[in-house]
Amino acid sequence: MYKKPSVARGIKQAYEHLLSANLRNKVPPWLHAMRSTPPADSLVRDPSLFSTHGKLEFENQAIDQSSAAQQTRIKRTLPPGCVSIHHKKAYLRSKSNKPPKIEFPEDRLRKEFYRNHPFERYRPRSLVETTGKNPQTWNRLSDGTSQITGENVIRYQYYLMQTKGMSKQDAYIQATDEFYAIRAREEMNAKIAYQEACFYGAQKLKKPFSAMQLVQEDIEIRKSVGAFEARDEEQRMRETLTEKMFTANE
Repeated sequence: MYKKPSVARGIKQAYEHLLSANLRNKVPPWLHAMRSTPPADSLVRDPSLFSTHGKLEFENQAIDQSSAAQQTRIKRTLPPGCVSIHHKKAYLRSKSNKPPKIEFPEDRLRKEFYRNHPFERYRPRSLVETTGKNPQTWNRLSDGTSQITGENVIRYQYYLMQTKGMSKQDAYIQATDEFYAIRAREEMNAKIAYQEACFYGAQKLKKPFSAMQLVQEDIEIRKSVGAFEARDEEQRMRETLTEKMFTANE
């Protein structure tokens, strides 16, 4: 990245050139201030002009197709021997300083997957790490130790495209088929766990941490306290009855 030249210094130098060429006779007050205290350099740095496009096969094919389509469009719209000249203000404006766009091969796969599965973005994910390492080689969708998310499908699809030589569509079909099977198994396990919990007396709450839940918990606590008090009272009555029986026999 190179440093952008200072605009204020350019104004000062341009006006000094006008004075030296006798195109201006009057020295403005701000010129003395700029001579005594020159403006600082600009802190804005322009992005370097380098290509960030990948060198993979499907990216090169997309670039070739776009360039061919552009050439075909120009040939169709312009007569032979003519050159396109733009006179609109949009083409006369100077380009703003923007960083080059960085694209990764997985970006297109990610865009397609989340377009077909929008609710996967809102599924909660676990951020707990047991070892701090990522030994996943992506030769399969799940190794059985981590949570299955959309990123697993994207990485697995990219692995099939690069290692197995599969096309984009075939790799997507295989990855999503395995993903659907895992999701179905997780839903089945959740339903079985819910049925077992209901069988052992668990009650489903309408909304977690709601006012109804707090009231229900308070009722359960009072029932428990009442049960303990009733048990203690029964124990005291038995002890009292036993003492009376021994006293009567004596």
